[in-house]
Amino acid sequence: MSEQLVISVDQSGDTFRWCWLTAGREPDLSTAAAGDLAALAESLPATPVQAWLIVPGNRVVTRELEYLDKEKKHLRTLLPFQMEETLIGDVDNFHFALGPLNQGKVCVAWLEKAWLEAVYSALSEINIEVTRCWSAPLTLPLTVTPVTDTETPVDDHWTIQLDTQGIHTRYASGMGFSIEPAWFGQALQLLLTDQKRVDNLPLLHLRAHTKEDLQALREQIPASLLHRIADETVVSAWRRDYSDKSINLGQGEFSQRLPIERWWRNWRYIAAFAAACLTVHVGILLYQLQDYRQENIAIRKAMEEEYRRVVPEGTYVDAERQLTGLVRQQQPSGQGGSAVSLLAKIFPSFDDNSSITIRSVQYLGDSGDVNMQLQATDFAAIEKLRNDTEQQGLQVELLSSSVQGNVHSARLKFTPPSR
Repeated sequence: MSEQLVISVDQSGDTFRWCWLTAGREPDLSTAAAGDLAALAESLPATPVQAWLIVPGNRVVTRELEYLDKEKKHLRTLLPFQMEETLIGDVDNFHFALGPLNQGKVCVAWLEKAWLEAVYSALSEINIEVTRCWSAPLTLPLTVTPVTDTETPVDDHWTIQLDTQGIHTRYASGMGFSIEPAWFGQALQLLLTDQKRVDNLPLLHLRAHTKEDLQALREQIPASLLHRIADETVVSAWRRDYSDKSINLGQGEFSQRLPIERWWRNWRYIAAFAAACLTVHVGILLYQLQDYRQENIAIRKAMEEEYRRVVPEGTYVDAERQLTGLVRQQQPSGQGGSAVSLLAKIFPSFDDNSSITIRSVQYLGDSGDVNMQLQATDFAAIEKLRNDTEQQGLQVELLSSSVQGNVHSARLKFTPPSR
């Protein structure tokens, strides 16, 4: 079952080759095809796709640099400026990617940023999200053998492959280059000289898509290296090393981000429908609120008009409360009618208590009670008044009392017998 899409782009960025890999990362050659961006889009499912991208090796430069331990935290920022003198152009125009740190050394790969942005953008337009990106020579399988006294070290195995984009060479885990066949022999000699390996030649593993290409590749090998050819293999163009051992160019601004755009494409119609529903709901609420506000104003206006019919003048605050107060004032409670009979029972008790002076009398219409403020030369007279009044069948309650010199003051509440 095909699970992973691999796309290879040519130097111009306009022509693509693609193939699907199985779960075991084996190429499904029945899905291999080539064409422009439109042809690639037609071959894809309707849903968004995640892909691995292989870019031409002649657009990518690799180099091994040294670093100090104190530079680890800022290595991505510092290393590009260490190469500024060797770059043709402004350092800001290039995209840099780092390989694994290895005891003070690190492999760095860089290429033109604008070109890579254009490829990413073109693929994004047809719903392809690039999750990994490699240089073509760094996807060649690198023969690995243990380092012993009798076996060849790992870096002494170089893989060389010929295809339509030129000759690709991978001579270390994070190091490789692509070049036109006419210049390959000279480039190989320069590399060996730079590594000071004229007397310690590596083993060469040759690969091509056909026997004819394999023979053509062999003819490009310098005569001094022919005896170092370890094997020659005819392989498919998609038989590559898809592990994460080489430098992934998808770093920094080209790293995989949260697929917000893809989420938006999938949910934009639902989000638009939800937004429309929310807008309609809020609009209805605002309309109802305005309608209720107008209705409330009309009700309050009608209440004020009714209130002014009863009370033409005065302050209007709360019609219901103010009218209730007026009704209470105009219609005293039923117990208020017995005020005269109540006083008739109270006042006779003062005839036998001439030392008591009435300071005030307060009749409570709501409850039918009578409150009196009294003064006497001694408190015994007030107590005698209480006893005499209670004999008339009234309830008498001492609300408060005080004394100032020889004057005793008291406040009594007289309640009718029906209570």
